Amino acid sequence: MDFDVNLMRHDRCTLVRVQGEIDVVTRPALEKTLTDVIDIGQPLVVDMRHVTFCDSSGLNAVVGANRRASERAIGFALVALPPRVRRVFRITGIDQYIPIYDTLREATDAVAT
Repeated sequence: MDFDVNLMRHDRCTLVRVQGEIDVVTRPALEKTLTDVIDIGQPLVVDMRHVTFCDSSGLNAVVGANRRASERAIGFALVALPPRVRRVFRITGIDQYIPIYDTLREATDAVAT
């Protein structure tokens, strides 16, 4: 599966849909997209339901985006992590610092408040 990042405007936030592997090769594209949305000042939800793999560089991209959003008081959340990817976030403890939701409705409600 090829890597792809798509932006969609949702009612109260920007939805960033990620597909494929997040690794050292794809990290720059993901970082740029997340940074661009945050710099516009839009709350964002990152839909990861089609992410097949996430290594440490991918984790760092997500942590950096969350930090940037937090510094600007912008809502940031992840949604629909596949079990394999969610396990990486849990093992590293990142799930304690970045909001992760099972459904899009939960995530959009959280970032828009």
